[in-house]
Amino acid sequence: MNSLKDISSQARIRPWIINLVLVLLSTLISFVAAEYIFRWAMFSGGPRFENLRQPKLYTDRFSEDDFFKLKYLFTHRLSSTPEKPPHPLLGWKGKMLDENLRHQDAGHIGQRRPVLLYGDSFAAGVGDAESFQDILNRDEAFSRDYYLLNYGVSGFGVDQIYLMLQHSLPLYQRPIVIFSLMTLDLDRSILTFRGGAKPYFRVKDEALHLHGTPVALPPGAYIAENPPEIVSYLYRKSLFSGMMPESLRACLRSKQQIVQMKKQLNRKILLAVLKLLDEQQVDYCFLIFHPHFPGISTLDRESDWRDPFLRTFLDSTRVPHIWSKDLYRRDAGNSPPPFDQYIVPTHGHPTTRFNRIIAAEILRRIREIDPGQGVP
Repeated sequence: MNSLKDISSQARIRPWIINLVLVLLSTLISFVAAEYIFRWAMFSGGPRFENLRQPKLYTDRFSEDDFFKLKYLFTHRLSSTPEKPPHPLLGWKGKMLDENLRHQDAGHIGQRRPVLLYGDSFAAGVGDAESFQDILNRDEAFSRDYYLLNYGVSGFGVDQIYLMLQHSLPLYQRPIVIFSLMTLDLDRSILTFRGGAKPYFRVKDEALHLHGTPVALPPGAYIAENPPEIVSYLYRKSLFSGMMPESLRACLRSKQQIVQMKKQLNRKILLAVLKLLDEQQVDYCFLIFHPHFPGISTLDRESDWRDPFLRTFLDSTRVPHIWSKDLYRRDAGNSPPPFDQYIVPTHGHPTTRFNRIIAAEILRRIREIDPGQGVP
């Protein structure tokens, strides 16, 4: 009797299981079909779907190579311009340097002491803002005894800035180094691609290990061999849509683990910078730039994890440094003028006014480093 009941029960359950499997299978097929249709729309190149061709809809620009791979694919998909070979060490290096990383203006140093400014576009200068080399090399109080060579390269992370320093420093005698970084350069250190393939470090057994060199492939060829790793663009779009709670998105993306990786990696790189400078007995000062991007990094207050990380590192290692926020606060006073007096709103870089304030502080620090020179 019990066996008959079991058979009857199984007979009722079996159709339910079959229906469930069919529902799941049809859902999966529908999702896969929707994914392929969505990808076709993204990469079709037609103007009708231009709004889908925004990397920020699918990736985190501060942590993922895929943001910059998608940006390249969306921008260059119709371009047939031949790509220049990358610099084998740095990926890209700036127009002012030869293949050996000697600055094109090095011949102007003469008997003066070279001041080498390293960094990214905040050091190099953007747009119409007066550059640091123009400000200081035209200043009689500075140019009588010193000559500034600007080694800033747009898009560099802390890793590339360190490599630039490491390989160009031996080219000069008795240099003074201004090692600058913009707070968001900390994020760039974990990337392997940003506009092109780049060198990158990883920490293993508490030591830095360089990867990705020599950089051999131009961007298009590199992406052809290393395409974006996104499995589902539909899922990624829902993840970055803004409708999902930030706490849930952070958990799904392991945000805290990524931040910890950035802290560990950049601390190791910055310690390597200090070791190199100390071993070479080089006079130096760090310069920390702060952009003004609301919600990401702001000039008027301490924000996110980057400021506390850098403050702690610089204070614990007793590194002489210039903190651009301090200069802004000192100049702005209690009734600060609009931010566009200091930061260009369209791209977040310093204005001529702010560059001059920073340059004056650089000169003051150089006088402290080298008190026998540069005294008016």
